[in-house]
Amino acid sequence: MLPLRWATALPFVCLPLVSQGADSKRAPLVLESFIDGSGPSIVMIGGGTRGADEFIPHASIFAKNYRVVRLQTLNISRAQQKQPLPADYSIAMESEAVGETLNRLNLRESAHFVGHSLGALIALQFALNHPGRVRTLTLAEPPAFWAPEETELQHTPDMHAMYELLLTLGPETQPTDDQWIRFRCLLGECGLKPPDPGDARAQEWAARRDALRGLSAVAQMKVDRKRLTGFRKPVLMVTGDSTVSFHRRIDEILAAQFPAVERLDLPGTHAAVVTSRDEFVEGLRAFIGRHR
Repeated sequence: MLPLRWATALPFVCLPLVSQGADSKRAPLVLESFIDGSGPSIVMIGGGTRGADEFIPHASIFAKNYRVVRLQTLNISRAQQKQPLPADYSIAMESEAVGETLNRLNLRESAHFVGHSLGALIALQFALNHPGRVRTLTLAEPPAFWAPEETELQHTPDMHAMYELLLTLGPETQPTDDQWIRFRCLLGECGLKPPDPGDARAQEWAARRDALRGLSAVAQMKVDRKRLTGFRKPVLMVTGDSTVSFHRRIDEILAAQFPAVERLDLPGTHAAVVTSRDEFVEGLRAFIGRHR
């Protein structure tokens, strides 16, 4: 991991609070956070199986001019720490934890929010609920299965297949290798095989597989599309030019709803924000610069 800087060039890590039980009296959940640099704030939330780590290189670039806050999602941090997810785990819970974490970090001014995949879905939920805390919103392929009409979801084979797979990944269900392989194939990376137990890749394989736990919350999420038309902050929709068709379609539907939207196509697949980092950073920097 690259060194982290915050004000005094020392790392600042906010560790998550562990909470037992799932009732209304549960202590506020706090996300693990990593802060780098100083200046106007950029909040970055990574995808569902890599999380905060995928934005480490981006943070090191933006930290020259911004305070970059990378947040680790609950599903990943709990998997890494071998802790259970709350039985009522949801995208709303992740979004509320974003707000609580930013409060603990005393980050109350409006910030630039950037999310990829699951992180984009969480950032979108937070932005809709707290538009006053958002200066700009950048969404890279959020799996918003509530965006298409029900008939389109049911009759688009790859979209429906991913939706149905996600429904099997409950917060208390241990994901299998087969589910992980199918998940990756539906994102365009087919033909994977589990590494042998002694293989150096085995640990990463298991960590990313286990982070699928709780992703049923993605399929269960419901949002009234009319809320998007009332969101007046600048939005940048980011799409890989070779991404799977259902992600491109969801991005198109979302982009058509936002009143102030820009589009950025990157070379690559669903992971284009990582694999085409320089192009993404250039596009994001220009977008933020236009909406300071």
